[in-house]
This record gives sequence, C-alpha cells and structure tokens, in this order.
Amino acid sequence: MYDEVLSERIAFRLTPEVRRKLALWAREEHRTLANLVFALVCQAIDAEEQQRGHAFEPVPVPTERESR
Repeated sequence: MYDEVLSERIAFRLTPEVRRKLALWAREEHRTLANLVFALVCQAIDAEEQQRGHAFEPVPVPTERESR
C-alpha cells in the first residue's frame, strides 16, 4: 500500500515549535520533512488498523459533478 507512486497532496497547519521539532527529527534520520511526516502517518494508520482489527475501507470520493 505504501509503495505506490506518491501523487496526492495535503496541506495542514502546525505550530513553529512542532515544525522545528519535526525538522530536527527528520535531519537526525537523514530524511526530508515530508518523508518523515509520510512515515509517521503510515505508522499511525497501521497502528489504528491493528487496534481496530481490520483495515480502513476505501471511501468513494465524489466527482465534481456529484458534489453539486
């Protein structure tokens, strides 16, 4: 699942302190900040699915026409 071509983007806000800490962490692991955040999100998804005992089910994304 996590070895697919990365093409989706998401934007979110965080505090300067959280960004600084993530950047330091990424540097220590010789990763980009984006790669570290991606890895953390993947780990969180895996942990949540394991706790629930099942994988998240895909949710159909409405097309522009359907969302009107």
